[in-house]
Amino acid sequence: MLGSILLAGVLSLGLSPGHDQGIKEFSKNQFQQAIFESSDELVEEAVRSCEKHFGTAIFLPPQLPPVAFTHQYGRCYDLKGGLDEHLEVHYQNRYKPEHDYKIELYPLENKQQLKHLSFQESELADHTAAKFYKGPINTLQLLVFEKGSWQYLPTAANHTSSKIRQQELTEIAESLIHAVNSKDPAYASWGTFAVTETKRKYNMDVVDYLYMGRTTISSEMAEEKFKLWLKKGAREFGVYVTVAFHPTTHQFISIRYEEL
Repeated sequence: MLGSILLAGVLSLGLSPGHDQGIKEFSKNQFQQAIFESSDELVEEAVRSCEKHFGTAIFLPPQLPPVAFTHQYGRCYDLKGGLDEHLEVHYQNRYKPEHDYKIELYPLENKQQLKHLSFQESELADHTAAKFYKGPINTLQLLVFEKGSWQYLPTAANHTSSKIRQQELTEIAESLIHAVNSKDPAYASWGTFAVTETKRKYNMDVVDYLYMGRTTISSEMAEEKFKLWLKKGAREFGVYVTVAFHPTTHQFISIRYEEL
């Protein structure tokens, strides 16, 4: 169990209680990187290991932070049973240490208390309670919320140039909540994501929506395609939006646009 989030939950950020070590130091710590890469699995393998161990399906947030990653790993901890049983998925950019994101999932019976941290209380889209912690520069940012039988802890580096902030962590949490709560077809959560991202990209209203179908590219990638019609003032046009994602972990991979 994580007695301290600064000690065990985010060792990959190079932190320890009472002594903040910079993200810059972490990026140079080749020994720690070698340990991480040699002992962890692909995200899909880690999720499947934990699903088999806990006997239940595991859902990761379909949305990832809007930054580039060079490496992604996962690990299902303590398969022999114990208080530290949890899933951890880690995304890194070796060349940009501020692009560091991790999410941990703990079963509620073993959830982390984290009473030593000063949290800011908040509420997610469906009235799900959440807590946000932001440490000093070069430490971490942490969002804590619960959904289903799991406690979710998405964590990001708190760097001066980081593009992953409270808003991005909140959007990640809400993407999971929407996907879990949705009673619509499986593509609905990706349709909502496509509409949101298209409106953001073009700064226009989406006035029509058509689902075009799913294409399975491989065991590690599938695509949902949508046709959206945009309008703002006298200007209007259509755009095909294709969202690529991992069919097992439901992790977002990419989005592309093709104007009609």
